[in-house]
Amino acid sequence: MFNDDSFLLTSEKAKELYEYIREMPILDYHCHLSPKEIYENKTFYNLTELWLEADHYKWRVMRNAGIDEEFITGDADPYEKFLRFASVMPDFIGNPVYHWAHIELKQYFGITTPLSKNSAPVIWEDTLNIMKEGSFCARNLIAQSNVKVVITTDDPIDKLDYHELLATEDIPFKVLPCFRCDRVLGIQKEDFAEYIQKLGYAAGETISDLSELITAIEKRLDFFMAHGCVAIDLSFADFPKAEGDLELADIAFRKAIAGEELTCEERKEYVFVMLCEIARMCKQNNLVMQIHAGVLRNQNKVRYEQIGPDTGIDSLGNTLDIVSGGRLFNKIEENSGTPKTIVYTLNPTSYYTLATMIGDFAGEIRGKMQLGAAWWFMDHRDGIEEQLKIFANTSGLGLFNGMLTDSRSFTSYARHDYFRRILCSIIGKWVEAGEYPDDEEMLMRLLKNICYYNAEKYFLGGHKI
Repeated sequence: MFNDDSFLLTSEKAKELYEYIREMPILDYHCHLSPKEIYENKTFYNLTELWLEADHYKWRVMRNAGIDEEFITGDADPYEKFLRFASVMPDFIGNPVYHWAHIELKQYFGITTPLSKNSAPVIWEDTLNIMKEGSFCARNLIAQSNVKVVITTDDPIDKLDYHELLATEDIPFKVLPCFRCDRVLGIQKEDFAEYIQKLGYAAGETISDLSELITAIEKRLDFFMAHGCVAIDLSFADFPKAEGDLELADIAFRKAIAGEELTCEERKEYVFVMLCEIARMCKQNNLVMQIHAGVLRNQNKVRYEQIGPDTGIDSLGNTLDIVSGGRLFNKIEENSGTPKTIVYTLNPTSYYTLATMIGDFAGEIRGKMQLGAAWWFMDHRDGIEEQLKIFANTSGLGLFNGMLTDSRSFTSYARHDYFRRILCSIIGKWVEAGEYPDDEEMLMRLLKNICYYNAEKYFLGGHKI
């Protein structure tokens, strides 16, 4: 039966295993929630505010169905926006947005009625009544979802004001910053020189060459770690095809801040050298390095000019250059030793080669090098299953850090339940096929580690938070 307690649990063993972990806590080690909204305890009073204000997954669904942009990111009436979203849902069988929306309705509202044009008015009114007292606020939603740690995504120049304030609050979860270096790597961007000036101001440094840039980044990272930072995030389309030429990287940086045009080789050498330096900082400070590779951003330039980035106009990039990736990690290993590293890719054709390549640099730490969780366009059932099976085939599934939300929505924690059901179905199938012992203690340990304890040790081990 649709969306009942056995949803996505494909066997009796899967149902049994799910009971071990359904109440497990969550460590949200990569998300895009706003620390400001958490501190100010943003309150939601209708489903449009809760679901449609900042969720590019839902926006893409609506655009594919031909909904006018006015009812997606425009100023249309909130009820009319929700009505149009609900009305297209029956066409999206198999789409993860369809699954997530119904899991969230059930988990947060106790509603099991399928979304459609006919059911939308009643669901709207029922949820309005549930939300009218103000209980659907940021802190309640995080706590209700049994989240113990939220790791946000923050620019190196951020003052972390709201993290400071949250650290003084009596709340049942921690909110930690993550050092997101994309703009430091974005040497090709038009505003790069302006950004570097801001970075220097934040660090109290004058930045005129590569050495001074590295000093400024280290000072800002020290500031972030003083506020509980345990990870650095990086995002780029592909591994740079370069050698790590420090002199050329310095030339590239000097030219960029002077507003001069760079060659392709200069840009790649700069990015390669900066990735090595950032990896060194991670290694020295026991931080996790998270790499997000294989995405093409802002493909629809017309819509980008109209509504900006992070609005559902990004897509999968080409297969990753694994040769260049191996060269990068080898240089990191030679320079400083490889830190704890998670590499996510949007292109599933890169999964197997990427998983085997990063495994070349494993050692010293349990599960040090990891193929990241099924990310973004891959976090549907098939994508999750594929990532889990490749992780199992090339590493050890019991070492995996489990699911992440990677979301701006306070109810997206339902995705952890979605992941856990899929995980239990896979392992349940293997147990029933006699490929793994039907041993309760072993299975409980395996599942609980994947769903929480591995991430807790991997990200928080050795840090005071």
